[in-house]
Amino acid sequence: RDIGVTGVQTCALPIYIADLPKIGTVLITDSGSEPAKGWSLMGRDDEQDAVAALKPLLSGLGADGISSDTGAVFQSDHIAFEVLGVPLLVLWTETDKYNALHHRASDTFDSVVKKDLTQNAVVFTVTAYAIADSEKPFGAHLSPAEIESMLRKHDLLDGYKYFKNAGILP
Repeated sequence: RDIGVTGVQTCALPIYIADLPKIGTVLITDSGSEPAKGWSLMGRDDEQDAVAALKPLLSGLGADGISSDTGAVFQSDHIAFEVLGVPLLVLWTETDKYNALHHRASDTFDSVVKKDLTQNAVVFTVTAYAIADSEKPFGAHLSPAEIESMLRKHDLLDGYKYFKNAGILP
């Protein structure tokens, strides 16, 4: 299985549009360097069972949680993939440290806790391996109508329209 791992900014995404159907899952680690609690579905309730199947692999790492919170949907590199229907997960961490350090002079490597960074890397690696090794796809590629329904359900459609009209989202 192909697994999309990206740090590509949303504005660069149109280059890859033709390749999106080949991507099995996108994993994003854009939520900071605090210990991973699990994975955030970012409104993709259809991925609930697939993430639950990862719990036995992640529980010993303290990262078997599942967040359905949609508060950060328009705040990360994942959103262009999401609105184009690609299955995705965002590493779920607390964001206190992220909010205090991100893009500030204090955002330096010495502010990273090695133990937390290692745990994040292991959670990411275990998840990527489990998805790649699975007999079945992690999640479905959603149609534009399914995406619109999901955004409407989570009261995010107006936000999407705003960013689309501004040329930020596809």
